Amino acid sequence: MRWSGETGRGGWIGPRLSGRAGSVGSVVPAGFEAYARVLHPPRVTPPGLWATTGPGAEFPAAHTRWSWERVAAHTGAVIHPQVQWAGIAGGADSTLRLPGGWDLDAPALGYLEPELLAVLMTMARGTATTAAPLTLGLWSGWDVAGADLVPFTRAGASGRARRTARDEAGSAYAAAVDPAVALALAGGPYLELPGRRYILLDATADELTDPTWPLRAGIGWFGGIPGPMPQLIWPGDRAWFVGSEVDFDSTIVGGRHTFIDAVLAEPVLEALSVDPGTDLTSEGDRINRRHDPPPI
Repeated sequence: MRWSGETGRGGWIGPRLSGRAGSVGSVVPAGFEAYARVLHPPRVTPPGLWATTGPGAEFPAAHTRWSWERVAAHTGAVIHPQVQWAGIAGGADSTLRLPGGWDLDAPALGYLEPELLAVLMTMARGTATTAAPLTLGLWSGWDVAGADLVPFTRAGASGRARRTARDEAGSAYAAAVDPAVALALAGGPYLELPGRRYILLDATADELTDPTWPLRAGIGWFGGIPGPMPQLIWPGDRAWFVGSEVDFDSTIVGGRHTFIDAVLAEPVLEALSVDPGTDLTSEGDRINRRHDPPPI
């Protein structure tokens, strides 16, 4: 994977974006045969778990993905193409407390986590010419300076231990950022789209089918601490397109019917059929106006 300054290759996207801001068509170009919305899963943490991360560490295996459907079963909400997290979780708070002391974190905004993206790219790989590189668009607003990096430490850790962990994490983070990527994020050139601008990276479908690829991508991933993820992905033949708008808790995929049908049928991905006009703003969920969280 490497930085590319050839922003002209994305010139076809803007003219094909359509619809009001917050709609499917404002994120993924019109003209594909079908579209799917892949919901970003929330993570559940059991009571009493303290995470320790830093260079070489891993996120605890006890963090478990839940589907939106499973959460909706607790709150009495309905899953449908325009469903919003606030509608099924009882509000837009970042954490929902479940019976027994389990904490349910809101879905990640702006990216599909690497393990799930690898599943999606495995299916996409067969729909385009794999010899040609993929283009990845990385939102220019990501902070790769590491200034606000705060690693987790165990409860009761001393100030010295926290400072040491922060310094070690800062050094590892700096080493994990490609200087060309950092310069491009700060000053371009950018692919300019309505309300957003991106730097472009070259990659291959084979790279993205490996869930560990961000650790080698030069975009700030190291150990158990994640960096940014791409918001745009498309192949040279434009057979499909993946868009993860930075304010969305779901990823939109456009492509041929066969590809989208496979995405909708994949059990690892929680996906819903949508179209360019589907409203994904908070006002779009007219079914789940308010569902209170279950009593603790």
